[in-house]
Amino acid sequence: MSLANRFARLLFAVCLWGAAAPQMIASSPATQAPCIVEDMDTAMMPACVIQSRGAGLYIPRKYWMHPSFNRYGLAVFTIQSFGNVYINRNGRIVIRDVAWIDNGPDDFHHGVVRINRDGKWGFAEPSGRMVVPAKYSCATNFRDQFQDYGPLVCVGCRMERRGEYESCLGGQWFHADSHGQLTPAHGP
Repeated sequence: MSLANRFARLLFAVCLWGAAAPQMIASSPATQAPCIVEDMDTAMMPACVIQSRGAGLYIPRKYWMHPSFNRYGLAVFTIQSFGNVYINRNGRIVIRDVAWIDNGPDDFHHGVVRINRDGKWGFAEPSGRMVVPAKYSCATNFRDQFQDYGPLVCVGCRMERRGEYESCLGGQWFHADSHGQLTPAHGP
């Protein structure tokens, strides 16, 4: 078994251990509990829907219920105890750790989507390649009716909760281009 395969299987086991431990401990597929998806109309899926194939992780089509694919051919799902992911039309998880905004996983703006890994922020492109590594204290990437905010990352920001929302305060802001180059910017 290749090193990449072993790493993918280890990563799969570590990420799903909490929610899928009973299925992973089972000695054979015949003794595994079935993966039950109670409401296929919601974007929230149980962790057991994720399957490992070769070096990749997949969500089989039988668990999809009218997925909405974006212009990049990706659909977003929220997996319990795994996080937000974008899958391609084959069901392969292309992007993991997609940031949450308002009431759901973040959308693409400027050809990138925000990633939040272990409390650090970055950006990924539709292929899944990290354009800006997840090492910044905050990131924003949206456009409203008044201004285009992003993609921006912050060094030294602190997160502050204001009601149901969190804000990035202080620090130094940088504009990130599609090649990961940063230039000083004014904060959002």
